Amino acid sequence: MGFDVSFFRRPGGVKACAFARACTFALVAATAAPPSLAGAQDAAGQKSAPGETTPLAQLAQLTIKKGFKEISLGDVCDRLHIGIACKAYQLNARIDAAESEKFGLPAGWQTSVNVLPQLRGGANVVITEHDDHIGYGYLIGQDESLRAVTVGLSSSGNGKNWRWKLVSVTDDIAQKFAREKAYWLAQIKDIQALPDRKD
Repeated sequence: MGFDVSFFRRPGGVKACAFARACTFALVAATAAPPSLAGAQDAAGQKSAPGETTPLAQLAQLTIKKGFKEISLGDVCDRLHIGIACKAYQLNARIDAAESEKFGLPAGWQTSVNVLPQLRGGANVVITEHDDHIGYGYLIGQDESLRAVTVGLSSSGNGKNWRWKLVSVTDDIAQKFAREKAYWLAQIKDIQALPDRKD
């Protein structure tokens, strides 16, 4: 896989986003302390031991270390009540046909994982999915469960001019979130192989 101006792409579909329009969408996981989600559930639903890093916390650490930084998340943060004009560390991927089949995600859609460190400690961890017409942002709690969802519609139908609205968590949305989370947790090994960001 090659490199270009806007993405670093690695095996498994992982990219770090620099300036693509995909950089404006987010799924958010509130964490207790930047790299630690001790006592949270891992991808298999098993509770981690205190002091043990969960896969989501590991993904957050890798995103801070290897992702692009200061990526604006637009209105998503405001709609999920995590701030206004927030900036994140971010990795992106475009779902290919094989990943679509394996994870049940729509082929061609873009997804991102974002981490927003907080001044007082802790962080918001962000994962999303979208095409040029609709996007989903999922806020998850410290225990890694889904807390809130925002849905965005592109008024221009070309992935620009987004309007976001907080919506209720339905079974369908909870399943979409679970697939996104499983996809990103499965990418950890590939993300570890990405070069560290040089500030």
